[in-house]
Amino acid sequence: MRCDGKVAVVVGGGSGIGRAVAELFSAQGAAVAVADVNKAGAAETAELIRARGGVVSEHVCDVTDFGQTDALIESVLREHGGVDIVASTVGWSDTTFFADEDDEYWQKIVRINLMGSIYLCRSALRVFSAQKSGSIVLTSSDAGKVGTLGETVYAAAKAGVIGFVKSLAREVARDGVRVNAISPGPTDTPLLRAQSDQHVIDKMVRAVPLKRMGTAEEQAAPVVFLGSDAASYVTGQTLSVSGGLTMTS
Repeated sequence: MRCDGKVAVVVGGGSGIGRAVAELFSAQGAAVAVADVNKAGAAETAELIRARGGVVSEHVCDVTDFGQTDALIESVLREHGGVDIVASTVGWSDTTFFADEDDEYWQKIVRINLMGSIYLCRSALRVFSAQKSGSIVLTSSDAGKVGTLGETVYAAAKAGVIGFVKSLAREVARDGVRVNAISPGPTDTPLLRAQSDQHVIDKMVRAVPLKRMGTAEEQAAPVVFLGSDAASYVTGQTLSVSGGLTMTS
């Protein structure tokens, strides 16, 4: 999974899975551009990488704003001289029932979890299609494969990411560009802890064949693999990293 000489953009790199992805890309030799809507989080991740001798820059980006995803890629080009890999771990939801939600909530879920991926890919492809190379790794969810109680619209948006990955991969293969995704199951991150009490977490774990949550580092490894040249013949795939959760479907 070595990425020596490559520039990897990690969106959502300010915490959780994204931070683990940024750190692992750096450990594998890439220069890393850490982007997040949370400026302080991006700066903290960058400092962790810098302290280990890595080449890193930090950027603020809200993926629900097409102008900001374009500006991010342009900024990385100016600072690092190129872009080879774009990985996004962006995602958000709350645990509520569909009948209790409103249009504002639905729009937010779709903008963050689906449109954010679409905008980011369009911005990245302005570079990748021209240079005839590049790798994109997005984040879906096993919720998009098997459904989940209390996250109906989130599951729909993440299922949309899976279809988007398959279709975009077909379109850009002729340009030497690969598009893949991971599909995490329950993962022990600050976001999950903030949104779920222990009772909910225990229910999640009972549904997982391996009977535990995953770690951010366990999600990061397949992201870096899919982004690297080790996966040079892999495209259009969404890899479940979920302790076997989808085997129950």
